[in-house]
Amino acid sequence: MILKQDLKWSPDGMSVEIIRAGEYEDKELPERVREIATAAGIVSDKRTPVARGADKSKKQHS
Repeated sequence: MILKQDLKWSPDGMSVEIIRAGEYEDKELPERVREIATAAGIVSDKRTPVARGADKSKKQHS
């Protein structure tokens, strides 16, 4: 899930937490945060494509 903008929410009704915009794994955010973000229209299900081969290290020849 991608949170398109920062979200302020109160987990206990007294304190306020800010959840920063960005990409989160499924179930990484509390269910209530996912519900609020979806209702506010600030969620995208699109994932950032992973570049294949980008982490390949160069082989050294002895």
